[in-house]
Amino acid sequence: MKTFTFHVNYDNQIYTYMSGTEAMIFDYGVNNDLDHKYGMQALKEYVALVYELYLSDSNDTPLGKLCDYIAQRWKKVKNKSKYKILDEFYSTI
Repeated sequence: MKTFTFHVNYDNQIYTYMSGTEAMIFDYGVNNDLDHKYGMQALKEYVALVYELYLSDSNDTPLGKLCDYIAQRWKKVKNKSKYKILDEFYSTI
């Protein structure tokens, strides 16, 4: 079985992910300026949270919309349970 790793080179740093989905979420976080607004640690936490939400959701999650939703509400949602976040997310789309 082949194993893939995805490397994101951003701001002279390399971030390695085991999933292309995580790399895509990273890109959405950068495009939503999470790193500039809240720092790189917040961006890493954002990637982990969105990826966890995506994997735990039993629906066909619109990943781009979920990424934008979390990024736009980062301070409000980062400490909520994943089920609470998903309930709130689906009530908005």
